[in-house]
Amino acid sequence: MPYKFLVSAVCLLLFSSAAFADDATPWRLSAYGGVATRNDTTQVFLHGHFHPDGSIVGVSLDRDLADLGWGFTLVGELGATRFVAKSDEFSADLGIGARYDFHFLTLPIGVSGFTGPSWANDPPAIATGVFHGKPINFKSSAWLNYVGAEVAVGLLPRLDGVVRYYHRSGAFGLFQPNADEGSALTFGLLYKF
Repeated sequence: MPYKFLVSAVCLLLFSSAAFADDATPWRLSAYGGVATRNDTTQVFLHGHFHPDGSIVGVSLDRDLADLGWGFTLVGELGATRFVAKSDEFSADLGIGARYDFHFLTLPIGVSGFTGPSWANDPPAIATGVFHGKPINFKSSAWLNYVGAEVAVGLLPRLDGVVRYYHRSGAFGLFQPNADEGSALTFGLLYKF
């Protein structure tokens, strides 16, 4: 992954003045922590096997980029995570996504989804292939794709409680074939400014 692309994307996210959503609070800072698993996404979502084998803490800085209408907003995200049990890698993420804002029983709720490249400084060796249903080709991969999903519920005018799902994998072969580093379910706070 060329570093020039990452530098350009960060500059666009943080310093661009064009096409931002018309909002008095276009920035959002989330801090979260929770349990992590090295089980792959299929095991978690299709078979219900979320066996915690670590912990994670993270922060993300989001910027509204454009109002898409009907409650949807285009959002850029810059994030950092740290696995703090069983492994100790740090990852940096740069993503693009969308948020849908609505009210439920007068509570403001935002549902967001993000994806983009993720770099880790000391990634674990993970399977990058399968042979007869068994994982093979174990290796470390610093560059993977991340997916983040967040549900934010308004607590105060500028403060939300959040539930966040965080995942790193090979993006169906874009970064690595069959690579699935793991997932995390976290809870935290989001501040709007």
